Amino acid sequence: MSETVSVDLSPIIEAINVVNGNMRVVAQHIDEVGSRVDAVAQEQADTRQLVEKVLEEFRDYREVDEWAQSVSKAREELQLFRQEFEKEFGRHDKVRDATIGILQAVDVAGVRTETIRTAAEEGMIYCQRYWLAPALVALSGWIADNREVAEKMIAEAIRRDDSKTSLLFALVCRRAQRMEACITWLKRYLQIQNPMAIDREAAVMINAIANGVFGGAALNTCTSVIDGWLTELEQQAGFADEQRRRWAEVLDVMRPPVASDEYPTLRRYSPTWPKLEVALSAARRNQVVQSFFEKLFTGEIGVTRSLEAAVDDLLFSGPPSRGLLKDFEDEELPLRRKIAYRETVIEVDALPGRPRGKKAEVDSLYKAGADALKEQTSFAAILTNSAMFPEKYGATLASRRYAVSRSRQWIIAGFNDLTVRDRALVPTEAEIGAGSWKGNSRDGSNEPQLSADLFQHYANRIEQAVNAVGIAGGTWAALVIGGLFGLLLAAQGGGATLMGILIMAAAGAYFYFKYQNLENVRNQTKASLEKERDEADRILKAALAELTDLRREISKEDGKADDVVELLKALSSPQFILKRPEQARAISH
Repeated sequence: MSETVSVDLSPIIEAINVVNGNMRVVAQHIDEVGSRVDAVAQEQADTRQLVEKVLEEFRDYREVDEWAQSVSKAREELQLFRQEFEKEFGRHDKVRDATIGILQAVDVAGVRTETIRTAAEEGMIYCQRYWLAPALVALSGWIADNREVAEKMIAEAIRRDDSKTSLLFALVCRRAQRMEACITWLKRYLQIQNPMAIDREAAVMINAIANGVFGGAALNTCTSVIDGWLTELEQQAGFADEQRRRWAEVLDVMRPPVASDEYPTLRRYSPTWPKLEVALSAARRNQVVQSFFEKLFTGEIGVTRSLEAAVDDLLFSGPPSRGLLKDFEDEELPLRRKIAYRETVIEVDALPGRPRGKKAEVDSLYKAGADALKEQTSFAAILTNSAMFPEKYGATLASRRYAVSRSRQWIIAGFNDLTVRDRALVPTEAEIGAGSWKGNSRDGSNEPQLSADLFQHYANRIEQAVNAVGIAGGTWAALVIGGLFGLLLAAQGGGATLMGILIMAAAGAYFYFKYQNLENVRNQTKASLEKERDEADRILKAALAELTDLRREISKEDGKADDVVELLKALSSPQFILKRPEQARAISH
């Protein structure tokens, strides 16, 4: 009878249960480690975003700081340049003031001739190169009826500056109602001018024509000369193109900035926004240009003061206008330019916007008005500067209207060039980035197609991400290595068999645990991407709505370009000459 062998496996089973429990603990620890790894990865991503944000804030800070330093430096240099100007040319102002005082004193006959002569001679001593000093002595000689002194000093003044001297005595003679002498001096002044390199004081003459202060004979003389100048200029190669460019630059400066809170979704999620912003600003410029010219030509210019007062304005009008006796000299211009640039920096600093944009704005504004600070320029440039920078040339409202009306063909051409350029720069389509999806739209009308494409994009991503969730290579490696190692130990027999079985059981338990957790990971992955998809769809809809509004606004503002052209075409020189009771309109174009 065979002998029954009884083997007690309970210790093995108990050991296996212990191993299973330990494996579950290990699996929990592994999950905790995995969670910590995920947390570390998220912290790294958050840290990267924080670093990028800090870097951007640092760049903004550096930009603001550099601009603040530029403004501070401009303020300091402005003070120094003004002091230098006062030291170098302050005596010029004294001679100017003395001339004004003498002319006004003669009106009331309240100053002795000797006092006038002394004041005039002091200027001659202290300003050895200034043309106005001998002109002032000549004026005092004229008042004292000293022909010899007057003629001698007039010759000296002409030697120093023929143009300004001729214009000064033309104005003084007109003020004294000596019209024959006035026309003689005025004719001399006009004949020595070169329309391609004309003196800045010719703007004063434009003031005189536009305000009608010289009378009929002088007005006809000035008009015929101006016609000759324009004819001569138009015959120069490239002249018309230069005027178009000049006016295009001047008008381009009128582009209004787009507020930082406008179209926020496009601003943030469309890489095309910088081009759209430029297009919107350019389109809005049409209304600014139209309002500028409408305001300039609104209201009557009546004769509100006497003829003598009008001539006085041309001679010595104070700020913001500047007559001949308040104008600055060519040798003063280098310092004037330095002062003007610093003043532009300070002026732009008070405007809204980022420092990067302000730097460009300073250059644009200074360049636009730079011609007004040249020793000589073309007559066409004087028309431009008189119209657009009256404070630099002392241009009156009448002279500004006159300058614009005489320049209207160049203004229209320059404005049309701007319109064509800006229309060509309007992006055909706007790119929108929402989440991981990107798309393009012309005007927001293809929202259904883009939304469907976005959902399909995320459906593909969700499918790929869910399908990608599986047993990791490390888990398979643990199963294979644990199984093989366990078999190897079990084959050796003895106590190693039990250890081999335990290792194989542990590897299998770990694999089973990871397999059971796959569905949970898939669900979390799907939910996260669906949330991202919904947010991206919301961004898309908001961006398309803004794009629709933006296109409509650009189209509406662009349509105002035709109104600007029609307004400019309606302007004509004779309509805007200030007519005095004793003279009729004598200019026609």
